[in-house]
Amino acid sequence: MKRLLVIRNPAAGQRRAQRYAQALAALGEAGCAVTVAETAARGDATRIAADVEAGTFDAVIAAGGDGTINEVVNGLAGRGVPLGIVPLGTSNVLAHEIGVGDDPLRAARAILGGRRKAIALARANGRLCCLMVSAGYDARAIRRVRPALKKLFGEAAYYLAGLEEMLAGGRTMLTVEADGAPCEASSVIVANGRLYGGKYLCAPDADLTAPDLQVVTMRRAGRWNALRYGLALMRGRLHELPDVQGVPATRIRILGPAGEPWQSDGDLLGTLPVTITVEPAAIEVLVPAAIEVLVPAGAG
Repeated sequence: MKRLLVIRNPAAGQRRAQRYAQALAALGEAGCAVTVAETAARGDATRIAADVEAGTFDAVIAAGGDGTINEVVNGLAGRGVPLGIVPLGTSNVLAHEIGVGDDPLRAARAILGGRRKAIALARANGRLCCLMVSAGYDARAIRRVRPALKKLFGEAAYYLAGLEEMLAGGRTMLTVEADGAPCEASSVIVANGRLYGGKYLCAPDADLTAPDLQVVTMRRAGRWNALRYGLALMRGRLHELPDVQGVPATRIRILGPAGEPWQSDGDLLGTLPVTITVEPAAIEVLVPAAIEVLVPAGAG
């Protein structure tokens, strides 16, 4: 029997509620002792995870999207308790990275009989981040996302916000310093894993277990270039463009105009500047016992 604490973000539509019910039923049928704690406001998941007493639970399960997982990680890292994932978000990037995808039963199998895998985390202006930190076009697009549309239409709300940002035609340039080496870019994604938006290949050389991050810079600004980068990302070929560069680094600093936003794991967290470092093997995640490769969009 496993003792599990499930931290759940209840702000989910009917389809995601069904996913959650399936995963919870599978865990219960396997004999797990499941305690559920639901969040009501931002920061609740961090507080709940941080309050877990040593020896109380065998694993803490984040039931939500990447933002919920981010919050749980900020309370759980360094506690010696592994993290499990039940994917209920819009994109579920980390779930795709570890081979769970959107499948609640695959998630339950990973929790019940999976392996503990130590992964690195990024730390951005003091906050831990699982997947990425970015600034430029995508951060400004996330700033445009309307919560009501996101609840109704899910991923489509991000595409609409991206279209609005592209039509705005911003030409803001950023300064990116990767281990002290500066460059100018219109957008930058500091990636801990390979994927972006759940299934799109962004940084093929990134590895969640590696002690560094991949700094992906897009060098040109304007509407046409924003469209070109977006289409290449959706085809899994962003890294092949001649004006896109990916380099490994352990300390990154992004600077830009006053008020320019930066985001992490799909949530806006502040305005530039932001300093990002890497913390190797910062938390253990429960992953499928057998390697189940989920092929990213545009790969293979």
